[in-house]
Amino acid sequence: MNESWFYETHKESQSFGLKVNKVLCKQQSDFQEIFIFENEDYGKVLVLDGAYMLSELDEHIYHKALTSYGMQNIHDTKNDLKVLVIGAGDGGTVRDLIQNWHQRINKITMVEIDSDVIEQCKIHFPNLTCKLDHEKVDLKVEDAIEFIKNSADQSFDLILCDSTDPEGFAEGLIEVDFYRGIKRILKEDGIFCAQSGSPFFQKEELAKTKANLSQVFDASHTYYAPVIVYPGTIWSFTAAGKTINKKENINIEDFIPEEKVPANATT
Repeated sequence: MNESWFYETHKESQSFGLKVNKVLCKQQSDFQEIFIFENEDYGKVLVLDGAYMLSELDEHIYHKALTSYGMQNIHDTKNDLKVLVIGAGDGGTVRDLIQNWHQRINKITMVEIDSDVIEQCKIHFPNLTCKLDHEKVDLKVEDAIEFIKNSADQSFDLILCDSTDPEGFAEGLIEVDFYRGIKRILKEDGIFCAQSGSPFFQKEELAKTKANLSQVFDASHTYYAPVIVYPGTIWSFTAAGKTINKKENINIEDFIPEEKVPANATT
């Protein structure tokens, strides 16, 4: 990062830069560097360990892609749902679940390892963290892998993994043992969904995710959504379970702002 721009570099061959209009937070937690800044076009931007996590411009696309795909594969007649959210310290995944499906959900257990991310997002992204204090949310600050090991069999209807890239403390989140733990605590007809990286610039990560899931689950499916701040814009998500019946992706048109027609325009 120089004085007025931040660049995320991908594989030393390319980078994506945003002008830093104002630094809001720059600190080192026990797990990662947290950097939050304002940009004229993207709004507030969250960066963890030098990688873009979200921007106010497009975070709603990412969170809807993750939550809606999982929920559409939970049978419509099934209520009193128990949901596990892994990571998601910015709060956006929980926000979408509560806003859209609170009547069907009994409890959301959110497990995030870094309390500093949660606290900084409460300060700078209150529109994302607004449901973390909801009565149906049980927020736990601990290692998700250990939490899964200590959870009872068939505890959850839906598990959403909204983690950083599988490096460092998150390295184990695409391994076969992790997926076996997920399957054990997932109900027989439950669904697992996770972000799975760029299909263009993280091919090995995506291929490993799909291969390892196929060793554990009967069915899996990778789908895509545009996240402008991420490498290559097109981002992958992968779902798994006993069956995946509904493979509809989000409607991109829902997220593109309508073009404003000038008042003096003629037809």
